[in-house]
Amino acid sequence: MTDILRIPNVISVPAENRYALIGLRQNPFPNEPSIRLGNQDPRLNGSIYNQLLHEGQRKQFDSFLIPTVDKPDVRTLIFLMDHATRRGRGIGKTVFLKKQVDRIMSDFGESASRGYAVMFGVHVVPSASPPTTKFWQFARIIFDSFLETDIIAIAIARLRALSTKIRPELLAEIKTTEDLIEKLGNDHWLNEKRVPVDFELNPAVEQILRSSGVRDELARALANYGTSQEKFRQAFYDSFTNYRWRQDGGKIVFHDLVNLFLAAKFNRALLLIDEVEKIVPVQNLLERRAFVDSLRYFMFDGQCASANNRFFGMLLTIHPGLQELLLPHWNAAGLDRLAPINEPDAQRNTIYFPPLNARDAKPLVTEYLDYYRLPGAKFTELMPFDEDAIVEALVQSSGVPGKMLTLLSGVVDRAVELGITKINKQFVHQTYFQEAKAEPPVTENATPTSNPQTDLTGA
Repeated sequence: MTDILRIPNVISVPAENRYALIGLRQNPFPNEPSIRLGNQDPRLNGSIYNQLLHEGQRKQFDSFLIPTVDKPDVRTLIFLMDHATRRGRGIGKTVFLKKQVDRIMSDFGESASRGYAVMFGVHVVPSASPPTTKFWQFARIIFDSFLETDIIAIAIARLRALSTKIRPELLAEIKTTEDLIEKLGNDHWLNEKRVPVDFELNPAVEQILRSSGVRDELARALANYGTSQEKFRQAFYDSFTNYRWRQDGGKIVFHDLVNLFLAAKFNRALLLIDEVEKIVPVQNLLERRAFVDSLRYFMFDGQCASANNRFFGMLLTIHPGLQELLLPHWNAAGLDRLAPINEPDAQRNTIYFPPLNARDAKPLVTEYLDYYRLPGAKFTELMPFDEDAIVEALVQSSGVPGKMLTLLSGVVDRAVELGITKINKQFVHQTYFQEAKAEPPVTENATPTSNPQTDLTGA
């Protein structure tokens, strides 16, 4: 094999652990202030998480969106207001939303609703390329999320269980969500158990779907191919042109699929829409108005299953800049009465993510440190940092958690290079301003932007 054709040497001998000096397996902090949910690195994919950090926001989330026996009436549309976007990404909203979906999907909302609801949730991130400017594109991204997270496959598997065509002793084997997909959603497994899939089971499911209000073409595709994402795409989804999505996309997602979910005995679903800044700023005025009009129709008062049953609870992640862009169109569409976006009325249905303070910064940093401690290492809670070092990193990062963790990543690397085992405020300060030297200097006539006057100490 010549050098030009060589492949990565993934079986190389591990290098000596340079972080053992400070009792760590490796640098515990991410080197960039953003979350990549599909990444394998726990520092980047949200695996390291202190659930107490946003406990207040979690309680608000449940109160706004999750029905219970004593509070069955919940909100249809709420906001997560991200105050950090104007300072940089990394406030923690994406990980928060992911954790709420994981919590709901672990038992279909049984613990969160205290047994009242059978529900699911999806975390939806709009596309930036091509941009999501039309409501039908928004609906298609939601449909994609249902497919990619196996929500549709789970719903069809539940319909198979409700069809009376599968023997009770086989249903007794279904203990987990994985069983729903791998057994009830597996034609091979069912055929081995002598369940006539093609001649009895699928026709029964199709009949349930039709009688529930799912239109014929989609009902047939769901019944026969809905448990396989690949087969369903080939049989139905891939044949949908942009023209058909423009004409019918909203109704498919907010009417037909809702009827599917209701037939499968779900009575609530959450659409957690992240990064709405990928939608609103790139819309022209007509697109923005049409978008909010469609949002009102399909979520509140249109002739569709979603609005009629208040089936979806939607969360939109926004920030003050988007609030200003949306406000005139929101009011013109009458949404100010249904889900006010203007202050102070918006406070009634908004979860706020404030800047991090020193009280919460310490347990967050400890979470990352503990994840990468060497077995048997003797350490204090924040070792190798002292408390003032963490506060200094927080202040220099304007209270944005992601930026603070990234700064600490650079601090740890520099400390290891210099052989320093105790990191104090002065060392963090020096490291921060050493990295800042690489930025272009401010010209004489430029007016530097001052840091926000925010109390980060938790006082």
